[in-house]
Amino acid sequence: MAEVRPLTCAGCGLLCDDVILRSDDDGAHLEPPCRLGAEWFSARMYPPAGTPAATVDGQAAEVDVALARAAELLRGARRPLVHGFDGATVEDARAALALADHLGALVATERLDGPWPGGPAIALRGVSTATLGEIRDRSRVVVIWREDPETTHPRLLERLGLDGGSERTLVVVDDADTATTSRADVWLRWPRERDLEALVTLHALQRGLAVGGGDLGGLYERLAVVPHAAFIYGPGLIAGAGGQRRALALHELVRALSHDRHVVTLELPRAPGTRSADDVLAWQAGYAGKVDFALGHPELVTATEPLEDVDATLLIESGPAGGLVAGPGVEVWIRTAAAGVAASGTMHRLDGVPLTVQAPIENGAPTAAALLTRLLDEVQR
Repeated sequence: MAEVRPLTCAGCGLLCDDVILRSDDDGAHLEPPCRLGAEWFSARMYPPAGTPAATVDGQAAEVDVALARAAELLRGARRPLVHGFDGATVEDARAALALADHLGALVATERLDGPWPGGPAIALRGVSTATLGEIRDRSRVVVIWREDPETTHPRLLERLGLDGGSERTLVVVDDADTATTSRADVWLRWPRERDLEALVTLHALQRGLAVGGGDLGGLYERLAVVPHAAFIYGPGLIAGAGGQRRALALHELVRALSHDRHVVTLELPRAPGTRSADDVLAWQAGYAGKVDFALGHPELVTATEPLEDVDATLLIESGPAGGLVAGPGVEVWIRTAAAGVAASGTMHRLDGVPLTVQAPIENGAPTAAALLTRLLDEVQR
């Protein structure tokens, strides 16, 4: 394969659009170097030999046969679920939402394993957001809360101008020793189970309802003397039991701090396609995260056990190897062209900026959007 430049890498939610791709017998290589991006390209450029176009009950099948069987299963479902979206484009998400609307399905753009995190925080309080450029140019204090972007989003600190020589302060709140804590100007070792307490205490300090605060008091003092600050968070804070309550506490704190300065948040998605799917869901349904179409109109899911009666699941651009191979127990699987490798489209960077992903190779597989559109036609027959 010849050198391809410039290219957008969808290996993480940063969607770096200045990447040069080269490949050889050892796999994919990127410039600037990025281990995560190279692994992502390699996994999608070199799928296992002999991978079929589709399978039904574990056996190789034609795509038309697989679509017909999938339509049969969805038509017969009482409570279908549409979720995944790890590697989805905006076009994929739009097609999925059209199908979900017709089916009266539950749509979820986040992981569904683990304890229920609680009712959605953003719908209750809203969220103060910013682009990478605003944080880079304006934030004097950047707080990374229990995330390790040096591993999960390797060029984030570079993109935020925090890669050395900066006059700004990088604070990391985490009780684990990570590659990001080693880059911090201030490392606040705080137990994971006390995150809610920390956020509430910072809010109390802002309102003058508490004094001192130890290390938290020191963090608040740093925030109180700068005109612009940013909180970066992700699954480390909001996943698992009570996660959305912690998110609510963070957004309440940001709202309070913004009375006399500008404070913003930046969420690190668990997968590059999640932000695109959330934005499409918000545009077309009015809500993001988990939305239910069972009553013929979109409703925000706040139930504590919304999945208890699901009897059919449609997983989109997710699963083993990014959905390039069939997972265990899957009745129908259809191979798609991976966005950013064999399919072009639009994806949203983790700060909401839309970017085009290219298709440096061709493998003959259809896009998820094309398959979902055909599946909707099958279901409507």
